[in-house]
Amino acid sequence: MMLLLAAGLLAGCSHVNEPSSVSDKEICVRTNVGKFQKGYRVRSIDDNTALQAQDLRIDAYFHDTETKYLDGAKLVYDVDQWRFDDGAGNEVHYYWPIDGSVYDPSGANITYESLDFVGFCPYAKPAYIGTLTYNYATGVSFTCDMSSYMTLASQTTMDEYLIAVSNEQTLATQTANSGVPLEFRHPLTQVKFVFNTASGEHVQINSIGITDAYTGGTCTYDGTTMSWAGTGSDTVKIALASPLKTGGTTETSSVYVIPANGTKYLIVNATWDDWSDVTISDYGTDVAFAWEPGHIYTYNLTIDKYGLKVDTLKFTEQW
Repeated sequence: MMLLLAAGLLAGCSHVNEPSSVSDKEICVRTNVGKFQKGYRVRSIDDNTALQAQDLRIDAYFHDTETKYLDGAKLVYDVDQWRFDDGAGNEVHYYWPIDGSVYDPSGANITYESLDFVGFCPYAKPAYIGTLTYNYATGVSFTCDMSSYMTLASQTTMDEYLIAVSNEQTLATQTANSGVPLEFRHPLTQVKFVFNTASGEHVQINSIGITDAYTGGTCTYDGTTMSWAGTGSDTVKIALASPLKTGGTTETSSVYVIPANGTKYLIVNATWDDWSDVTISDYGTDVAFAWEPGHIYTYNLTIDKYGLKVDTLKFTEQW
């Protein structure tokens, strides 16, 4: 029933010396990255070019079951097309089950109707990603431990993790879409800060901290809705190797955070150098945060010796 073989292209399939009755049933995958905004993180996967530099993991389940038809199939991009790989560089192919057939791996008959596809990028999970689970009613879930990545410095070596879910796919829907459509989504949030020129020319920003940020959690995605259940808390800190100063760079790099809602304390460490009197102070204020997966939030800050103002009319972008 399950033939060990399939090629997926960005826009179709290639058939290598296979009879049309067989090759016409070959599983093909068409990938895309969800809405994005380029240019914030060096190691983020922001477009199809970046996606094609990764190896993808593809699982497929008989619809409304937790029985796998594809289990950890490896998808690689080779020159100008996606292809499945056996892990040793050899191309393999997978085919759709015969329409109306029965799959019986453990004595429980399942009549084939459609397949639910789940994609992961990259194929090998980053260190902060834990257990992967699947439930046909709620979708795919994974655990996340960000406790070692609560500073901007630690995130310079942190690879992003993307997931895709495409339910109720058939040979007919594959044909209609030039491949099984897998749109990869960004589970994490990005946050960055811009300092208003109204802060003046004598203030230098050394670091920014957001208290009570989640250090872990579980993300669940069913192909439509992505949700997080956060755990733990710590301060996520942007320590600046080159301090910000009005008249120079006034924008921080972005930092990854686990999506969350609620009030958190924002604290800014600043140095003042006017009148030959250098003072270093921490300025803080409560800010209502509402972070959604796959969004970049930019906060505009104004600071003076009397306090910190956060522009709550921040703008957000989906990436």
